[in-house]
Amino acid sequence: MGTISMKNIAQEGQLYLEDKQKLIYLTPSQPLKYDTNKWVYKTLPTLEQWHQDMAQQFKLHKQQSSNHLAFTFPENESLNPTWLSEIKKAGFQLGVLELYIIDGTELAQFKRRPDITIRRVDVNNIEDYLAIYRSFALPYGEAFANESVNSTRETILNKEDTVSRCVAYLEGKAVGTVDVIETEETVEIDSFGVLEGHQRQGIGTTMQSYIGDIAGARPVILVADGEDTAKDMYIKQGYIYQSFIYHIVKEDVE
Repeated sequence: MGTISMKNIAQEGQLYLEDKQKLIYLTPSQPLKYDTNKWVYKTLPTLEQWHQDMAQQFKLHKQQSSNHLAFTFPENESLNPTWLSEIKKAGFQLGVLELYIIDGTELAQFKRRPDITIRRVDVNNIEDYLAIYRSFALPYGEAFANESVNSTRETILNKEDTVSRCVAYLEGKAVGTVDVIETEETVEIDSFGVLEGHQRQGIGTTMQSYIGDIAGARPVILVADGEDTAKDMYIKQGYIYQSFIYHIVKEDVE
């Protein structure tokens, strides 16, 4: 499991440019989504270079009506006080994402609720999935939620999906969703959530056990917000911390 890194995490969006220092993602069909419109540094730039990159990203983003700036820094690269001061001065929000890993065989042993049914998303239950998806997207704004839901619906209906999307049902009601991203080496958990009012009732644990069955001997990986209490739950469940990345976002850029 030591070879697993952030590079194993699936990246949405269109790759616009790649060079020795960075990858640039630009996705005109989803201009409001930070994760699909950002620069990912392979090596830490100088502060002078970063300020030049900000100006260039601003131009590229404005051309496609993206009103944010976003950068991701190299894996396991700490930022010194000078960097942190410059980031704050420039009006960016700083976040940290952490990579966690667990054996699929261990996940499959998680306790399951027999009254929970998990179904793959198709044309028959797509709106159940999208209703929950929208509820999780709404805190980021109605425009973003609408864009995300419409884009996801189109991807599913056009059969362009590379993700297995699943819905958890309790007594016929959709109460949770999870996306499963499979490769030969890993199985990734993404967009994992249970509706408020149904949390801490074993539904999420049941969903994870289901994914363990899919994974078999492969490791299961996920990325958690370093400042979110959910990561504490993953650690208690037996997930192992692997690495971190810093990411920064500046919203409502004019």
